[in-house]
Amino acid sequence: MAIQNTIPVVDISPFLDASSSAEQNDLVVKAVRDACITYGFFQLTGHGIPEEMQQKMLECSRLFFDLPLEQKQACAMAKAMGESGRGYERLGGQTLQAGALPDLKEGIYIGDEVSPDDPRAGRFLQGPNMWPAGLTSETFRAPVMEYRRRMISLGHLLLKILAMSLPFSGGALDVIMTEPVVGNVRLLHYPPQKDSLNEKQLGDFGVITLLLQDPTASGLQVLYPPTNSWIPVPAVRDTFVVNIGDLLQKWTCGHYRSATHRVLNVGGSHRYSVPFFYHGNVDTEIRPFDENGKVYDDLTFKVEDHIKGKFKDSYSTSQKKE
Repeated sequence: MAIQNTIPVVDISPFLDASSSAEQNDLVVKAVRDACITYGFFQLTGHGIPEEMQQKMLECSRLFFDLPLEQKQACAMAKAMGESGRGYERLGGQTLQAGALPDLKEGIYIGDEVSPDDPRAGRFLQGPNMWPAGLTSETFRAPVMEYRRRMISLGHLLLKILAMSLPFSGGALDVIMTEPVVGNVRLLHYPPQKDSLNEKQLGDFGVITLLLQDPTASGLQVLYPPTNSWIPVPAVRDTFVVNIGDLLQKWTCGHYRSATHRVLNVGGSHRYSVPFFYHGNVDTEIRPFDENGKVYDDLTFKVEDHIKGKFKDSYSTSQKKE
């Protein structure tokens, strides 16, 4: 494959059309494989998520972050049940690199609505959500939860395509898709910055991330190690950005790579984005395999342990009880 200074665009619509041929599906699988091996990123079209739903999510993001600080702080992560990690993360609440300044963004984590009396409530990334009192269910909660439901389904489809792109068993990733699947929506707001203080370099923790960007505000860049250069990922209408997470890189012994990326927001405008983090069933025991299908039982790890370790490194010096 010829290497280009752009992140590839992959149209997966053949997988949503029962009349598509095997050849059409194979072309999608090849495009996904090439993108994941080379960049760890691709732009996704033909995904079946209505554009109105995408616009509604960006509107929900603006509505939440426009609330008074005291209303946002009322649903702070520090008040979430147990280790559920739900709720509001204040500006500067996360440090992504040791010794670096806190990340200049604010966000709110929302996942499956787990009742407080459910045995899972309070477990890692599982529990009741923290909803803002200043927004009605119809305005905020209902559209966010419907969006999350659609993202879970799209995540399942992408994992099936990713499994088909591996050089052996097409069901290699099925084990992580068993219920209950942990998948969190995170609304993010980047205030305008005068310089590049916000250019923290990061990789995502889980299996895959599906990112919805505001088409009026770009800023995402992906590191391409062979040339040590940053490739911009433009914000495009009706297009998601998909990237491989650290867990899938570890699972495939580096066959698919989790790319370092950063956000530059120096254009003087507010930037909103909505990443969806697909972690799968966190009780799953992962047996890593390489590109030839060799399984490394001695490297087996639990999904929860992997992601929890990443979260601990990220939040250990930043998110405090309030």
